[in-house]
Amino acid sequence: MLKLPSPPSDTSKRSTPHLLPCCIHHNGPVDATPRYWNPVISEDGKLEAYFRGRKLKGREVGIPEGYTGRVVCKDDTGKGGGEGIRERGGGDGGELGEEDDEEEGGEGEALEEVASFDRVVLWGHESLVEGDDMFVKGVEEWIGFAEAMHKPGKVDGV
Repeated sequence: MLKLPSPPSDTSKRSTPHLLPCCIHHNGPVDATPRYWNPVISEDGKLEAYFRGRKLKGREVGIPEGYTGRVVCKDDTGKGGGEGIRERGGGDGGELGEEDDEEEGGEGEALEEVASFDRVVLWGHESLVEGDDMFVKGVEEWIGFAEAMHKPGKVDGV
């Protein structure tokens, strides 16, 4: 089980995550200079950037009202108590299981908040990311669907 600090810190750094359509073997912050990463607003009002010579077009996706995006990393200070967590699937980056945590009696793995955000920029090769993109759907459709599904309501005929 993963544990987040709650509630989000008002003093946390504000950030805008960028999701690029490529595989980079790095997961973390980058001190990118304008020479290598300089998104601009084009004449038609769209975000545009070049990455390694490839033209990218960006689309901002806002986080729904009442939600906050949080950038987190593992808390390696030892305060979180991750002693009950075991990997499943042969140690190849398998899933962490709640049942494993409960069996061992641990409290879970603590996460530390690095930054918070209220929008994400999705980048596509030569064209904007469409509305049927899985990330766009997850933010724009599935959060509302989940809220409606879990909302207490009256069932007719019961």
